[in-house]
Amino acid sequence: MANPRIRVVLASVIMAAAALMVCAAAEKITAQKVAEEVLAAHPEITGLEIAATRSEQEGCRTIAATEAKEIGEKCDKDELTAIKTNKPLVEKEKDEFDVTLPLHDSAGKIIATAGMDFKAAGQTKEAVERQAKAIAAELEKRFTSKTQLFEPAQ
Repeated sequence: MANPRIRVVLASVIMAAAALMVCAAAEKITAQKVAEEVLAAHPEITGLEIAATRSEQEGCRTIAATEAKEIGEKCDKDELTAIKTNKPLVEKEKDEFDVTLPLHDSAGKIIATAGMDFKAAGQTKEAVERQAKAIAAELEKRFTSKTQLFEPAQ
């Protein structure tokens, strides 16, 4: 039988780990959950980021991403251009297309941007833009208001 002190320490470690997992799950926002679901449903995209402004003090930031390291980063020219022009921005990079589009609420107001990466092989700029617009329309159906982006994930 193990030393009682070791058992107490192990039990404490296990309880702390479980508490952290519960907190992490509780802190996930709807935008993150939807980003993960959309990526899983669309094998044509290799990455997805959602950027929005929660408050004027914070400014525009990535609020959800399929790569955790992207969350919290300030918006760059891609997001800011999509917001300013209200049009998709399509860039061809080395071996992929990077598409950033504005997302609108049910009243047509821009509430966020969606950045998507597509493999470039066999793709045209026009085809990628069509695919990105269809995915953005799906996202807009899931987010009818800006506040919905930040709600705790269900």
